[in-house]
Amino acid sequence: MKTLLLFLVCGLAAAGSAQQPQKTFTSPDGLFRFHYSDMLVNCSPRQTPNGPASAIESCMSQGAVCGGPGSDATALACFAYPKERFKDKPLFVAATFFVSEIRSAKTEKACLDGSSDWYVINSKEGTTTINGVAFKAFEIGDNWAGGGQSGPVYRTFHHDRCYELGMQTVVSRAAYDPETDKEFTKQDGAEVEGRLGQALNSFVFLK
Repeated sequence: MKTLLLFLVCGLAAAGSAQQPQKTFTSPDGLFRFHYSDMLVNCSPRQTPNGPASAIESCMSQGAVCGGPGSDATALACFAYPKERFKDKPLFVAATFFVSEIRSAKTEKACLDGSSDWYVINSKEGTTTINGVAFKAFEIGDNWAGGGQSGPVYRTFHHDRCYELGMQTVVSRAAYDPETDKEFTKQDGAEVEGRLGQALNSFVFLK
């Protein structure tokens, strides 16, 4: 888990420097917008069911990759790093950036307190500001036999609704044999989290 968290830190540092053609995602209701690397896979059910197997696989995991595990969230947008880029490194399972709404959190306090079902790695004091909006930051995750996931999530109460932005990276230790498989390196982790961080850092509410 400590190694995975190091990947996350490295990735956030690389987010500003990664150069890749970008696309823009605007929510259907015009509420928010963000920019994302065009290598990322759109995990929306309307985008993936008839898509190539490689794209569908990028959006799948034992855990919840399009929302924080235990968040009780409704996904509004979810983009994954293409798994095929690390097909020879089985430690890597999936990694996503997502925007979700926590409809069960009806008050600001309930929203910013987080979920009682979270496995919280770290709750940071104070707030993080993303393009002028204050978010409360957490590190959350999940573990299971032979694998696990973790990453940062950010919550804000906007126009009486609770929104969560986040990134989750999933690994499979059971599938990885250090004697025969290629290592998923710190540089690989920085690349993945850098691409996802571009979307996170460009997120804005439009209304």
